Amino acid sequence: MLDDRIRLLVLAALLAASLLAAWVASACRRAQQRGLAGSDALVWVGLAAVFLLYSLARLARGLGWLRGLGDWLRTLARQHGLYEDRRAFQIVATIGVALIVVALFLYGLIWIWHHIKRYRLAIGFASIAVGFGVIRFISLHEVDAWNAAMPWGHSLAELIAAAGASAVAIARLHQLGEFARLWAFD
Repeated sequence: MLDDRIRLLVLAALLAASLLAAWVASACRRAQQRGLAGSDALVWVGLAAVFLLYSLARLARGLGWLRGLGDWLRTLARQHGLYEDRRAFQIVATIGVALIVVALFLYGLIWIWHHIKRYRLAIGFASIAVGFGVIRFISLHEVDAWNAAMPWGHSLAELIAAAGASAVAIARLHQLGEFARLWAFD
């Protein structure tokens, strides 16, 4: 029961991050039309799409729609002779994905102070969720053991990613004056 609530919370957080990113994209587009800095609209559309697709994949996995996909991929890899030597690939791919995630996150932190390029930190947060998903998909036995020992770790990483990207989106909305527009109707 608690696992279902956590899954639902993570799914809601990922969807909220997607909606906030879409709102920022729309606000950036409006700002750009008014001649203000808003050229990052396309990046925010991409972030909205990433969080939406990630949440849909998580929903599909939770509903059991992806059952058998792993077995099918293993069978396909065995047929093409890729399964026997997978260990080296798994290690290299896991390290590569982890390094990319860390690099994107650090790059975002470095650029957070630049008022136009805050989306880089949001990309860093999104990479945390996507990176954990990719590493989990690669299915290195050591990572599978960590997942079994800490089943909450993956959900925590997804919540941090969604919350971080949402916080950056809210900061960007504030920077664009969207909240002032909301309250201007009074």
